Amino acid sequence: MTVRTRQHQRGRPIGAVTRLLLPILLAMSVTALFAMVWQSVGEQSDFADLERDGVRYIQALGPLEIALTNAGSAAVTGTPAPVEDLTRAVDAVAAVDRELGERLSTQDRWAGLRAKIEALPADAGKADTIAAYGTVNDLLLALMDKVRNSSKLVRDPDADLYYLGDGAAQELPESIVAATRYTNLLVSLPGLNAADRASTLIDISTAGSSLAGNARDLSDDVRLAVEGTGSESLGSALLSRLDRFNRAVDNLMPLMSGRDGAGSEQVVQRRDEMQAAAADLSSALLTQIDIGLQDRISSLDQRRLLASGIFLVSVLLALVPAGLALAARSRGARPPRPGPVAVPELESERERWGRVSVPQ
Repeated sequence: MTVRTRQHQRGRPIGAVTRLLLPILLAMSVTALFAMVWQSVGEQSDFADLERDGVRYIQALGPLEIALTNAGSAAVTGTPAPVEDLTRAVDAVAAVDRELGERLSTQDRWAGLRAKIEALPADAGKADTIAAYGTVNDLLLALMDKVRNSSKLVRDPDADLYYLGDGAAQELPESIVAATRYTNLLVSLPGLNAADRASTLIDISTAGSSLAGNARDLSDDVRLAVEGTGSESLGSALLSRLDRFNRAVDNLMPLMSGRDGAGSEQVVQRRDEMQAAAADLSSALLTQIDIGLQDRISSLDQRRLLASGIFLVSVLLALVPAGLALAARSRGARPPRPGPVAVPELESERERWGRVSVPQ
């Protein structure tokens, strides 16, 4: 055996091992990348699911805020308020809290708010009624802020959904509370003595400034959301409702001066117009947030499906050479089958004597 033949035989096992290991290492690398992508997509999907839970909770809190402000305004003006609306709104929030309260860590806050709602005075004076409902409204805003933080709506990575969430869960609810306090103080102004009247006018001015500031911040949120997404459907769904809300707020502002001689009936009418516009805008904002989150989850599901397909194909392609190498190695290790043994033919007697030379 030559030296070159011996070197070739010594190199064959190393080459075979290399051809066997490289596909396996490639398959392991693809598996590791797939696991990282799968985990990342799963975390983003869970994040969006939690945000959707927050949207559901805030959607239940919106009617409760409207029912509370209506009940407070009715108590201040001395008109009967529909108790069924408030009871129905409380039951709706209680149902949502039973389902999502543990996940969003809202159970204690909701229990405290519900206790305050049930303890609201039925026949107190105007000042005490305004103070009692003001406390309840503050607790409601705190609960809404808790939901926004626990559901991570406040940390949404998309600019448009972030601004929509800020408008729907902070600026708009605060606008409703500020408008209610503003109109309740206006209604309570007649009949006050000089000292109380001066103090109330300061409170009216403060509530009016808060309302104007919240409305301005809300307009900025919607504008930034529309500009951030570039979606025409988002603009058409929100801008007309925002204009209606801003017109309703503008109609409330002149009442503060008292120069137009607005009575309690006109104040309540304009407040009702503002609340109707706010409820319509709130529903549209939360609907658009939920649509955006659903689209994100659908996109993540498609990425997960695509990653699974790529992973499966890559692993199969990587394992094919390894399988071929193993098959070749298995064939090379088998002993060769014994072939047929050649049996020499016996010469006939004639042929053997024919080769014997006969002496001449």
